[in-house]
Amino acid sequence: MVEALFWAAALLAVIFALALMSRYQQHPAPFYLWWTFSFVFYTLAYIVEAITVGTHWTLVPYQLYIIASATLVGTMSVGTSYLAFPKTIAHSYAGLITALFAVLAVSVFVTPPVMQGSWLALNGGKGGIVGLTQVMYIIMASLGGTIVVIGALWSWWKTRRYYNLLIAAGAIAAGVGGTLASQGVALGILPLMNIVGLVLIFLGYVYSRSSQQGRSKSQSAAGSR
Repeated sequence: MVEALFWAAALLAVIFALALMSRYQQHPAPFYLWWTFSFVFYTLAYIVEAITVGTHWTLVPYQLYIIASATLVGTMSVGTSYLAFPKTIAHSYAGLITALFAVLAVSVFVTPPVMQGSWLALNGGKGGIVGLTQVMYIIMASLGGTIVVIGALWSWWKTRRYYNLLIAAGAIAAGVGGTLASQGVALGILPLMNIVGLVLIFLGYVYSRSSQQGRSKSQSAAGSR
């Protein structure tokens, strides 16, 4: 059952990534591109979890999972920063996340995780990530998660466009799922909460797209008068 939920989450992430990439090709706004990256990393993380949940983690899949699970939050937060903050700040933040990603991707192979314990034990943070990899993971995941929520709420406060609340709610739902799983709550809560989070975030994208299309039509109509 849990394996099937992870595969379902991976399928949703693929669909959303393709939709976002299509939207970026039509309207090359930076947040569409960074959200596409995020859903690609979501897909990788869920696929790795789906193929390992019935067994124990092995080294290479766990290394890929570490990279994907931290970077999906980081790239999502960059996309959100382009909605919430001036472009100069968003560009600088994108550079920071890119640098953190590079260090994490190297360190996870230079200082590999300690493979001990069951799938659930490692998911709960018992062993696993060590050294510089652990530092980079914590920084990217905590910073990224904070920026997603605060950025979405700040964007809503400035614009009162409710799709920002969906993005914030989705990020919180996914974060709560991870926290509960790490505390030993039933493993099934993790993929379920991630699916809820994915759907809410994607709905935020859908409504942001609708809102932008409406504003573009209004501006075109005003310009023609």
